[in-house]
Amino acid sequence: MYVKLCSVQDVPLGETRQFDLKDEEILVVNLNGAFCCLEARCTHAGAPLAEGEMEEDILVCPWHHSRFRVTDGSVVNSPARAPLKVYKSLIKDGHVLIEFQDAED
Repeated sequence: MYVKLCSVQDVPLGETRQFDLKDEEILVVNLNGAFCCLEARCTHAGAPLAEGEMEEDILVCPWHHSRFRVTDGSVVNSPARAPLKVYKSLIKDGHVLIEFQDAED
């Protein structure tokens, strides 16, 4: 089931924003007008990735500088080893919707 997470206007071009849905923290990245939705904490030490820097399609962790590709969550540079969870998303009526399993609760 897809649920509304935010407005496309909430995440300016080239920027990231964190949103909370149920007990999950979700990072939305506006990558050249395409929206990528990922888990919002680094898989290495739990750093808040919304405080990280974007370098093209790579998100750099603010604590230990792990690098993740935002399009698929893959690790580009350690110390992180596990990829970020990626949420399936779509744009509808000016909003970012994500596939969220616990949406019925």
